[in-house]
Amino acid sequence: MRRLVVASAILATLLTTPLGLAAAITSSGAPTDSQRATAALEYLLAAQRSDGSIDGQLGETADLVIGAAAAGYDPAILRGCGGGTGALSFLATASDGAAADAAATGKAILAVVAAGGDPSDFAGRNLASRLGSLYHSGTGAYGNGSTFSQSFAVLASVAFGGSAPAAATSVLANLQGSDGSWSYGSARPKPGDGDTNSTAVALMALDAAGDHSADKTGLAYLLTQQLSDGGFPYQNSSVYGPPASDPDSDAVVLQALLAAGQDPAAAGWSKGSHDVLTQLRSSQGADGGFAYPGSAENAFTTREVPAALMRVPYAGPLHFTAGRSVPTVGCARPTPSPSRSAAARATPTARRTPKPTRRPTARPATKPTPGPTVTPTAMPTDRPTDGMVLPTESTASISPAATPSAGPTMAGTPASSPSVRVAGVTSMPAGRALDRSGSSVPPALLYGVAALIALIAVLGGGWIFVTRPGRR
Repeated sequence: MRRLVVASAILATLLTTPLGLAAAITSSGAPTDSQRATAALEYLLAAQRSDGSIDGQLGETADLVIGAAAAGYDPAILRGCGGGTGALSFLATASDGAAADAAATGKAILAVVAAGGDPSDFAGRNLASRLGSLYHSGTGAYGNGSTFSQSFAVLASVAFGGSAPAAATSVLANLQGSDGSWSYGSARPKPGDGDTNSTAVALMALDAAGDHSADKTGLAYLLTQQLSDGGFPYQNSSVYGPPASDPDSDAVVLQALLAAGQDPAAAGWSKGSHDVLTQLRSSQGADGGFAYPGSAENAFTTREVPAALMRVPYAGPLHFTAGRSVPTVGCARPTPSPSRSAAARATPTARRTPKPTRRPTARPATKPTPGPTVTPTAMPTDRPTDGMVLPTESTASISPAATPSAGPTMAGTPASSPSVRVAGVTSMPAGRALDRSGSSVPPALLYGVAALIALIAVLGGGWIFVTRPGRR
C-alpha cells in the first residue's frame, strides 16, 4: 500500500511538472498584442490635451476613440491624465468645423459608431445627414472625390447604414492606377505615384462595401512595397532617399490585409522570419509609443496602432465594456510635451519626403475648413491619411459625455486593469495573460488547479485499486 501511494505521488509529480513549466513560461513571455495595444493607449492618454483631442485634430482623436473601443475600453471616458474634456466632446465640436469635409465627417462617424453611438443624433448633430449632403448623386463622388473622401465616406456609410451607394464605390474603384495602387488625389496615379496608405484605405473601403474586385491587384501592389524587415514604407521608392518601414504605414496596411481576408503572418506576406506584425511590435518604445525612423515617439504615429494590433480594420465590429477605462500607468510618466510633438512632426532626415505637389489634403481645395480636420500638416508621416479604423454597427444614441448604452460588451471584464511594465510595454500583473478581447486569464491559477486535479485523480485511483473488493 505504502509503495503504491509513493509511486502514485511520483507519477502525479511527473504529470504536473510540465504544467508548472508552461505556467512559468507564460508568465515571463513576451507581451501580447492586446497588452501592446493597451500600452499604446496609455501613451495616447498621456498625450491627450485638456480639450480632449490628440494634437487638436479630429482625425487623430477619432483614431484614439476607435483604438480604445477595439481594445475593449469605453470611449466615453477617454479623458487625459489631467482630466478635462472627453474625446467625444472634442469630436462633436470639431465635426462642426469639418462639416464640408467628406473624409473628416466620415471619420467622425466611424468614431461615433465605434463608441456605440448614433451619428444621426450625436450631441445634437446629425453627422449622417451632413455626409449625405456632401454626396453628388450624379457623379457618385463625395466632396472632392479624392481617395480619402470616397474611402472614409464609404466606410462610414457601411458602418452606420450597412451599405454604401454603388456609384460611390465605383468612383473609388476607378481611382486605382494601372499598377494596382491608389494615391490621395482624385485622379488615377501613374505607376510609381501611388502609395501604401492610400491603397490600404481604398481597399478597406471597397472590401467593407462588399466589392472585392480590386483585391488581387491592390494586394499585389502592396506586396511590391514590402521591405526586407517585413514592414511597409509610405512608398518603396529611392527617389526621396532609402525607404524605411514606419508604424503608421505598417498599421494601415495590416488593417487592409485583414479586411481582404489575408493572414499578415502567412508565408506570402513574410520576409524570412519577419512580417508586418513582427516589425510593428519591434518599433514600440519603452513608453508604449511609436515613432517614425529618426524621430521620437509621438501621438500622430501611435494613434492608429492599437486598432491594428487588435486586428480590427476600419468599419469592423467593435466591442467594449461600458465603464472600463484605459489604465493610467502612462500618466505616471512625463506627458509628451508640445515641443516633442513638434519635433516629431518635422521630417526626419533619415526618411524620404514626398514632393510638395504630391502632398495630400483631405479637405476640398475650394473651401478650406476653419475647424479641426483630417488634413495632415507636416507630420512625421508622408502620408495623407488620418488613419483608419473599424466601428461597430450599433445605432444607439450617445452624447459625448455619456456612457454608451448599446453595443456588445465583454462579460466579466473589470472596469480597469492594473498593469506593470514588461519588456517596455504595459503588461498584466505577473502570472496573468491578456487575450485579444482584453479580458485577463490567470494561467498560473489554472495550471495549479489542473495539477491538483491530476494529483487527486492519481492518488484516488491508487486507493481504489488497493481497497477494491476481492483484493487479497
